[in-house]
This record gives sequence, C-alpha cells and structure tokens, in this order.
Amino acid sequence: MIELHRWSKMMRSERWKFRLSSSVALLCLLIFFTPIALVQDKLGKIVKESIISNQKKRNYYLFVPATVKASTPLIVLLHGSGHNGLSLVEPWKDLATKEGFIIVGPDAESGGGWSAPRDGPDFLHDLVEALKARYSINPRRVYLFGHSAGAVFALMMSTVESEYFASTAIHAGAFRTPDEYKTISNATRKIPLAIWVGTNDAFFHLTDVRATRDAFQSKGFTIEVTEIPGHTHWYYDIAPSINQQAWEFLKKYELTVAPRYSQYVQPGAAGSANKLIEEINSLGAKAQELIQQSNEKERDLNGRNFIKDRSQVSKIAQEQIDILTETAGLWRTAAEKAESASHLGLPGKQKQYFGLIAQYNLKCAELLDAMRERAEVLLGTEALEVIEAKRAEAQKRADKLHQEVDELQKTIDKLMR
Repeated sequence: MIELHRWSKMMRSERWKFRLSSSVALLCLLIFFTPIALVQDKLGKIVKESIISNQKKRNYYLFVPATVKASTPLIVLLHGSGHNGLSLVEPWKDLATKEGFIIVGPDAESGGGWSAPRDGPDFLHDLVEALKARYSINPRRVYLFGHSAGAVFALMMSTVESEYFASTAIHAGAFRTPDEYKTISNATRKIPLAIWVGTNDAFFHLTDVRATRDAFQSKGFTIEVTEIPGHTHWYYDIAPSINQQAWEFLKKYELTVAPRYSQYVQPGAAGSANKLIEEINSLGAKAQELIQQSNEKERDLNGRNFIKDRSQVSKIAQEQIDILTETAGLWRTAAEKAESASHLGLPGKQKQYFGLIAQYNLKCAELLDAMRERAEVLLGTEALEVIEAKRAEAQKRADKLHQEVDELQKTIDKLMR
C-alpha cells in the first residue's frame, strides 16, 4: 500500500511563499539556435533563422555584411504592427554594408505588435547572446532601433535594459499611457535616446512625442527629438535618411563597462503569484485530508475476506474510488494554477519553480488515478485470482509513478536550495 500522506511536505506554506528580489540568483538559460555555418555565401545576404526562447521557436531576419570586421556593432530592429523583421532589415542593409555593422530584425510573436514579457526582454537578450556566440560582436555596442509599435517597445526595453543596450533610436513612436511612463523609473542608466517624428504623423502626435521627451529629460536622460516637416507616419519613403541619422546618433555611444542584463518582472506578478500560491496551498491541504481518508479506507480493506465480505468490500472500494477521484481533480486544479503562475513574467528561477510544481501536481494526479484503478478492480465480478493480478498490475504502475513523484520532489528541493 502506498502511504500518500508522505506528500504533505510539499504543502507547507513557507516552502511556497516567496518575495521577488533583484538579488535572486538566475539559472543559466540554454539557448538553441539554427546552426548556420559562417561561410562566404551567407555574408551579404538576408537570411531567416530561428532560436528557441522560453520554450518557443522565434524567427528573425539577419544580415551580416561581407565587409564585417572584428568587434562589430549590432543593431536590433523592432518592426511596426502588421509587419515582420524583414520590413526593417531590408531598408537598413545598404547602410549596414557601407558601415560594416550587423543588423537583426526579430519577429514579434503577434503580428499586432510587441508586448512584455512575451517579446522581451528575455527574447531580445537570448537573440543577442546567440548572435554574440557566433560573430565577433562588440558587446558594448549593441543598439536598438524601432518603428511605430516597435518604437514604443524599443523605448520600453531601453528603460528595462538600460545597462545592456548602449543607445536607442526610434521613428514614429512615443509613450502615451501611465504604465509606459512608469517604466522610465526602471532605468539604472541614463541610456541616450533619439526620436524622429513627422509633423503630420496621425498615430503619434507631436504632443505625445514632446511629452515623452520632457518626461525623460526631467529624469536626466539625454534625448534628442527631430520633427520632420510634412512627414507622416510612413517610414519607408524616407528610410535611407532616417537610418543614416539614426546611425550617426547611435554610434556615438558605447557602454563604459561590460553589459549587464536585468531580469524583467512583469508589474503585479509577485502579488498574482503569491495569490496563486495561497490557492494552491488551500487545494493541497484539502487533498491531504482526502488522502488520509483514502488511507483509512485502505486499512479497512486490509484483512477482509474478499469472498465472504464481498458486499462490504465493494462498498468500501466505491467510497475510496470517490475520494481518489475528487483528490485527483484537486491536484489537477492545483497544476493549472501553477502553470498559470509560470506565465506571469516571473524571473527565471521562480518561473522554473512553478513549472516544476505544475508537473509535480499532475504526476500526483496520475498516481491517484492509478490508485483509483486499483480500487475499481474490486468492483469486478472476475475470479479472485484475476482481481489480485489486476490489482498487482495497478500497484506496479502506482509504484512507478510514486518514484517519478519523488524524483520531481528532489528536483524542486535542489532548485530551491
């Protein structure tokens, strides 16, 4: 008999509760990228590639000029809504060839635009680090450029990762919401910024751009705004001019120390996570009560004569089945909540923790399913030998699942040390 109450050690609230802190040690992120040999026929051409970031395949367009030299700059280009990375890499490639820098245009996950934490900073960091592993990129000269929705996201990423990117230039973008303005306070370095905007831009009015400039200036940032008379929101007609001016601005700046990446925590994530922890703990406590009841039913069955007490055995077995079914449902609900917590934009270690908790709870539910199947055999009408054989087989499955539960427990314990 498996004593399920041993699982209670996972449900102690002090093991679950945590505070998010910038000092939390981060786990190394394993990055997989499409292996592309650095051969001559790849240079001077736009190539579409992909990496795995946060367990998802993410596409990007890369241009490495044939003129590239050692310790070259890198510009990350963030496209506008309804477009992809190619829409910016294409108009930038001639300048990149002339000046000898690398450009990369990642695709937002949604064609509708960029959002955190889905599209960054983790994805952008993973992409830059993958490229740095393949090419001789100067880590202190990694820049951001964005257009429209990509411009807004570039501004946001500049504040979140002010010590990772050297400077940022954007076309047709500005902050317009209180939450966007709040990100300015995230910056630990006064990253230099530049904005180009048309006086006839119907999407980002001059009042918004000027308000954004004033907000950054009030915090001590270097920010330049160029208002282009008669120009609209359409970047592509004057892209060569915008790109040249943007490059002249960007290349003036270089990090004075090695880049530092800051793990992004989505606003409100800590509170939401702790609320889910309370709900998971409550479900766990209820599950433990039911497990104790199931163990009592198991003890009632022990020593009974299956032939003489068949009616009573069936009654007890049905009660145990109902208990185990309800308990498995509680574990699955707890797993769903843990899975939700893993998508809150928490730092890497906490995200991994909740992912493991979700796996653990699902495995517990599978174990209870096996124990339920073991109890259901007692309701059959087969010969005693057949029933005993089926219960033994169910017990073997339960034993295997119990070992898997224990292994997950060890993994969780190791992570939280």
